[in-house]
Amino acid sequence: MFDWTYKKRLKDDLEVWVSNGWVKPDGAALILKDQEQGDGRSRLPMVLAGIGMMCVALAVFAFIAANWGVIPKTVKLVGIACLIVASHGLAALAAKGGKRGVADLATGFATLVFVGGMALVGQIFHLPSDWAGGAFLVCLGALVAAWVTGSRASVAVAAIAAITWQVMREDFGEPGLLPGLVGLALLVATFAHSIVYPARLSRWAAIVLFWVTYGRWFAETADILSGGDDIVLAMALAGIGGVAALMVQLDPVADLFVKWSSDRPLRSHGHWLMARSLQDAGIMILCILLVLSLILVPEISDDLVSAGLLALPALVPLALAVLLCVVGLVLSFKTTKALALFAAVGFALFAILVPLATLNVLLLSAFSLAALVGLCALGTWNSNRFWMLCAYLGLTAVALWLLEVTIGSLLGQSLFFLVAGVLLLGVALWLARVFRRSGQVKQSPANEEVLPT
Repeated sequence: MFDWTYKKRLKDDLEVWVSNGWVKPDGAALILKDQEQGDGRSRLPMVLAGIGMMCVALAVFAFIAANWGVIPKTVKLVGIACLIVASHGLAALAAKGGKRGVADLATGFATLVFVGGMALVGQIFHLPSDWAGGAFLVCLGALVAAWVTGSRASVAVAAIAAITWQVMREDFGEPGLLPGLVGLALLVATFAHSIVYPARLSRWAAIVLFWVTYGRWFAETADILSGGDDIVLAMALAGIGGVAALMVQLDPVADLFVKWSSDRPLRSHGHWLMARSLQDAGIMILCILLVLSLILVPEISDDLVSAGLLALPALVPLALAVLLCVVGLVLSFKTTKALALFAAVGFALFAILVPLATLNVLLLSAFSLAALVGLCALGTWNSNRFWMLCAYLGLTAVALWLLEVTIGSLLGQSLFFLVAGVLLLGVALWLARVFRRSGQVKQSPANEEVLPT
């Protein structure tokens, strides 16, 4: 997002880098030329081709449905099989010729034909409807196609089918071991494919599948508990907040371990992209929870209990998130940028859990504002516009809510603006001090960061 601002900033940076001798003028010219050619127009043909591929698949299904009574069963089955084989054959030829985009589209078409074929086979033989079972078979077939051919479109279909299976399988109750292991295996296969064959669509599909898988486990465990809405709400604050913090902190902690144990940290391109997407999703969810913990929690309950923290879907992610935060702070004591990341995320998680101890609006608003300001500063420091956007939207929502709550009282308004002003001034002074300190140690190459921004 905001490609135009990135390109403008890149031009300004290149001028400085060339003047400092870090980049040669010829190299800077090639970089600018590549950026001019790499705009959204270069991806437009593949986007249109993908939409066209789905339209062709729908046309095939509509033709079969229109001539359902005329086409014999054998012809239908053989036709579906031939379409799948021919599509994969075309994908193999395209891949051999170096046309990866065409190969991906052909494999995606074969996957869609397989999905439609599953439905047609059930209708041909009058099988009872089983949406969950059909989604599971579709997921398996799409994963096989995705791993054999490296298709990004097929793994996206597999993720959608896995999400459908998680949502529509048997009613919530006591969680079974086998369905849980199967769901975990589907999640691992989807995540691994998105790392080995990186694509933005498959990465976000895998992240959504991760949240749905966790949500299924959470819902089944919450259904067993009979302690009322308070326990479930406490579980949600701790569990969802802990998972979001894990997504932000997991990769930086791994990087710090590599940094302290090796002089040459190794990172694959797909691993780095997945780490960025996980961090973006985690920051977004943390900002949403900071707003909800202030606005909704006091209205839902007057007496939140912490018993829900003992449930595994809340205890496991929360404990791991706290552990990673502590480990990250210990390992990053010489890297101020990493130190700020773990401090901001850890404080945001703490602010989300404050309603479990008190429902005092002044304290809740103070912690929420401070946490969101910290995330704003973190996004600015890391030059991550998505983090900044999420944090500023959260900060705006909290500020508007506080103004609405205190609008009838001048004393309340003055107290609100006093707290907000003091917090902003404190954060500004702290950041100024950190920047001065980092400027003093920046001259040493041993203090370079290895975290993704």
